[in-house]
Amino acid sequence: MQKNNFILYRINIKTNPLLSLQKSSISKMSKFKNHYKILLILIVNIILLPIGFVGSTDLTDYLNVSSPESTQENSFQIEGFSTNILLSTDDGNWNQHVEPMIAVGDNGTLFVGWKNADTHNGPGEHVSIVKSIDRGVSWTTPFDMPMYNGLNTRQSDPWLFWYNQSIYYAYIEWEPDYFTYFTTDYLSQVTVAKSSGDLTEWTTAPATNGSYFADKETMYIDDNGIIYVAYDDVDVSNPVENATIRFTRSDDAGESFKEISKIGVPSEGHLGPYIALNNENHIFIVSSWLDITSGGGNLYFTRSQDGGFTFENQRFINTDGNHSFLDSGKVTLPVIRFDQDDRLYLLWADKYDNVTNSIDIYLRYSDDFGETWSERFQVNPSTVGNQFMPDMDIDSDGNLHIVYYEAPSKENFRLNYCLVNFSEENRDTPIFNTPIVIADEETSGDFSRPGDYLTIRLDQYSVPHVVWTDGRNNELDIYYAYGIETTSDSGSTIGFGLEVFLTVGIVSIVGLGVTIFIRRRKTNDSKNFEFAARKLC
Repeated sequence: MQKNNFILYRINIKTNPLLSLQKSSISKMSKFKNHYKILLILIVNIILLPIGFVGSTDLTDYLNVSSPESTQENSFQIEGFSTNILLSTDDGNWNQHVEPMIAVGDNGTLFVGWKNADTHNGPGEHVSIVKSIDRGVSWTTPFDMPMYNGLNTRQSDPWLFWYNQSIYYAYIEWEPDYFTYFTTDYLSQVTVAKSSGDLTEWTTAPATNGSYFADKETMYIDDNGIIYVAYDDVDVSNPVENATIRFTRSDDAGESFKEISKIGVPSEGHLGPYIALNNENHIFIVSSWLDITSGGGNLYFTRSQDGGFTFENQRFINTDGNHSFLDSGKVTLPVIRFDQDDRLYLLWADKYDNVTNSIDIYLRYSDDFGETWSERFQVNPSTVGNQFMPDMDIDSDGNLHIVYYEAPSKENFRLNYCLVNFSEENRDTPIFNTPIVIADEETSGDFSRPGDYLTIRLDQYSVPHVVWTDGRNNELDIYYAYGIETTSDSGSTIGFGLEVFLTVGIVSIVGLGVTIFIRRRKTNDSKNFEFAARKLC
């Protein structure tokens, strides 16, 4: 009988659904405890992980900030800059590297070119270029640009422009004997090279056909793909170096160029024509005029409404005094840019402050295409020391992103960044935010000429990318950094990667919570069924 009872007990375990259900419920309760553990871990990670993101200046921040899928609905400011990255990594032929230029391509591709020289204040020897395909995190090794037509040439003054899946590289190029004989028997031109992005493959074309030495070019490509080049045609055999500003254009994507205009009359001190186009593709040029004989100078302005075939007579912009200056490494090179509403901004440096006799950065704007100009606004908050070599770019909200060198003691210097925005609707009075230091280290004032320009460019997410000349390693090198944004609502740096993590984490928590709730309902229903079945039994 005991044996039969034992057999009956085993049969009940296997066949009685109520007993099986009870065993299943115990197992599910154990799983619920595991779910709670997972839920707790997720919550802790969601709370703690942002602490590691906020305020970080690691290179991965930019990948988070500017992933192609991210959006920037809130206004923002730059709270700092990334760690500085050395780009001029090849000193095999030249130890000094100056005058960097950056262009922003599609999908985060960046290009940077610069001039190489034997001495820190000497003439150019060659120009190089590097590329980043991951928004500045890593870079290629420097590639030296080809010499035109197989000649043994020197190169200088790099200028980059990205358009229609191609990178255009303009630079001046000459044969060394030109400075011995000063004749057109020896090459002196602006060369424009074009590449689809492979830095080892370029097509080149002469972009100028002047009478003298081609110098200090800028290049712009309009919405129709027409390429414009303005440059100084300098009679270097003349002691006062009379110069004429010449203008060329290409209608066939850089295959050939035509010299179509002379701007102004030959004069000493013409320097650095800078091109900008408005929304109707009208051409505007500002250049420096330096009174080499008597000192002082001013800024010239002119414009063309017929594609550059004719220009208005040049006229001075500054009517409050002639305070441009000629100083090695700190010469006035003006920068002009239009915002999205066709307001024209002008940025330059001069010695307007006669009390401190300092070089300072100034800004003007024009709402009538250069007919009239605003008062001058001083960009740098302090006139102690010198501030020089400014550049700027403008984002889609009309904010100005300005960079410049600051030398508080007029000796050692480092790179600063200043965001300029406006509070009132008519945007009459600019707000100059507190400057942010970009360079991790100072450059010795012994480097008296760190080239003639540096560059800031914004990508499609309004993130600034900056390249500059830096002497922290006892030689002049090219460095790069990108801006790290702070949303105005939260005051913390939040990147795309962090947003994705938070979103996935929160969805996971909600999903796991719903799953637990459903399973608990099922368990409770099962328990209720078990209780009812027992009562029936």
